[in-house]
Amino acid sequence: MERAYFKYLIDLYVSGNITEAQRNELFDYIRSSDADEPLIALMDEHYARIRGEVPSSAFVSRYGDINLPGDLPGTALSPVQPRWYRGWAIAASLLLLVIAGAAYFLRAPGKPALNTGNVAGMEPANVLTSTTTIRTGNKEQKLIVLADSTRILVNGATILRFPDTFSKDRREIYLEGEAYFDVQHAASWPFIIHTPAGITTVVLGTAFNIKAYPGRKQLIVSVVTGKVKVTKDTKALSVLENGQEMRWTTSNNKIEERQVTPVLVDSWQRGDINLVDESMADIIKDLQIFYGINIQLNNPSLSNLVLTIGFKKQTSVESALRILCELADARFDKTKDGYVVY
Repeated sequence: MERAYFKYLIDLYVSGNITEAQRNELFDYIRSSDADEPLIALMDEHYARIRGEVPSSAFVSRYGDINLPGDLPGTALSPVQPRWYRGWAIAASLLLLVIAGAAYFLRAPGKPALNTGNVAGMEPANVLTSTTTIRTGNKEQKLIVLADSTRILVNGATILRFPDTFSKDRREIYLEGEAYFDVQHAASWPFIIHTPAGITTVVLGTAFNIKAYPGRKQLIVSVVTGKVKVTKDTKALSVLENGQEMRWTTSNNKIEERQVTPVLVDSWQRGDINLVDESMADIIKDLQIFYGINIQLNNPSLSNLVLTIGFKKQTSVESALRILCELADARFDKTKDGYVVY
């Protein structure tokens, strides 16, 4: 990629005027192995400029180094591990990361403030008195770095809330949707994720994914590395280690544990979609998030049909729906505001 064009795309991204196609081109490039050193140096220049212009509490450099203000709670932290490849670190510096202690974050101009009230049909999560709230729309992802160096990639249609300051004995956040966590290890400072229906995941230091959208038929916790404990209303549900996954069925409280392939867990981070043993109703909702298009399921008899399906990011919505309908023995039509499956 030419230096001038690379700089042009970065400027568009930072200004918020980049198109979806341009953004995909930029992030595909910086995540690839083709990014040469002159362009990386240019990335550093922009990183330095952005850091001087934005009043955030912390930034991450292209090397994955976290620059934090002040002192954290009295716990020794391990250095940031190189689990996230170089492109992630570059993307992180580009994203003007949102951190605990700062209310600044990137969002589309004119997007309304988030209403943090209860979600219909779900048990309310505890509300923190002073929090930062991150919200993503369909087809939108955000990379967050908290003050403890924990990195969170937030998937589309997700709400993430965290306190402006963590307490000295625990780190607690609230998630409605899907996110991938790379938690900075601190043995005496547990990291706790609260999700709908009273499900809580406690971790000391690990990489894992939580899929907990309100109103879904399943809540899924998948561990890539490390160990986590999952509870519901203080009752232990599961202890998961490397390559293990827990699925909790919302309708009957059924718990299922299984082995999981890490490449499937984080495929959405690469722009792909892989859904294993999920209901037709939930798959339709995931496709809405993935493509940013309204898709309605108008056949109740298909709602609980369990399917496994996957698509690359280049797959068109109609190709995806065609494959889905072939598996489900269903049909779809295009409507004035999206698609209907029946």
